[in-house]
Amino acid sequence: MEAWGALEVRVGVGIDIGGSWLRVGLGDPHGNFLKKVVKKIVYGSAEGLLCSVASAIREAAGAYLESLEGIGVGAAGRLDIKRGVLEYSPHASVKGIRLVEALEAEFSKPVVLLNDCVAAVIAEREAGVGKGLDDVVYVGIGTGIGGGAIVDGRILLGKDGNAHEVGHMIIDIDGRLECSCGARGHWEAYTSGSGLPAFSRLLSEEYSGEKGLICRLRDGQMVEAKDIFSAAYCKDPFAEHILDKAAEINAIAFANLVSVYDPQLITVGGGVALKNPDLTIEPLVGRLPRACFNSPPSVKATPLGEDAPIIGALISAFDPIRSELRPE
Repeated sequence: MEAWGALEVRVGVGIDIGGSWLRVGLGDPHGNFLKKVVKKIVYGSAEGLLCSVASAIREAAGAYLESLEGIGVGAAGRLDIKRGVLEYSPHASVKGIRLVEALEAEFSKPVVLLNDCVAAVIAEREAGVGKGLDDVVYVGIGTGIGGGAIVDGRILLGKDGNAHEVGHMIIDIDGRLECSCGARGHWEAYTSGSGLPAFSRLLSEEYSGEKGLICRLRDGQMVEAKDIFSAAYCKDPFAEHILDKAAEINAIAFANLVSVYDPQLITVGGGVALKNPDLTIEPLVGRLPRACFNSPPSVKATPLGEDAPIIGALISAFDPIRSELRPE
């Protein structure tokens, strides 16, 4: 127990290893933070990534380092949670990172590894808009697209811990776009932050307009997701067309989640959605009832913002013996 202001509290560390950012926070079992460290993530060697994570842990924990009860890690990518390994991340050039083993050796603290969006759905149920609900799905639309699901009060993980890889659902059977994972037709390849530029180029092939954003694409200029949203806010017709088609795809994908998980609530996070809710979340909500077989759930932006994964990772740090999250 450590003195935190006038109170005696337990302390742990939560980590969010995302597609673009590394977030590390020191906090209590309820997801309240004393300090957070946020850094642009640079994927290189496994050793380099592990050094960056370890350095950020030390910076966040400070004088509380020896008092930590545990470390929770939420990581984007395909996991082997039984071995505590980040097997593959579409955003990284390295594979087979033994996160749990390395961090436990470095800090002599129990480490829990889970997907970043699974961490987010834990946070949502414990501290967010899903509090008290037994059937909640979290969808993160950011650099990539990820998800986490709690059904009948239980976290769904699957044989390796990857039962929630919703961004790699096939939403285009013609496979017109290649995903960062190498497969074709995946949801992430179309409406994520990394996918929207390629999707816009695909749509430009059959678009008849000749003003604004479409001209930049036809001139071969680099267009990023932020450019598409900026143009849409300025009423650029092609940008609006892109996001209208993206909303159709997102509604189809959400309807698939409703059919599979039958949730009471789908909560939405990720930088792309949270920065542009009126152009991402609101348009798909209107389309969802027509696409669903099951009764559609409530769909809300997470009130936890981009902190949802790190809050869930922090909460999980205090439950290291939870069988479904601990390596064998």
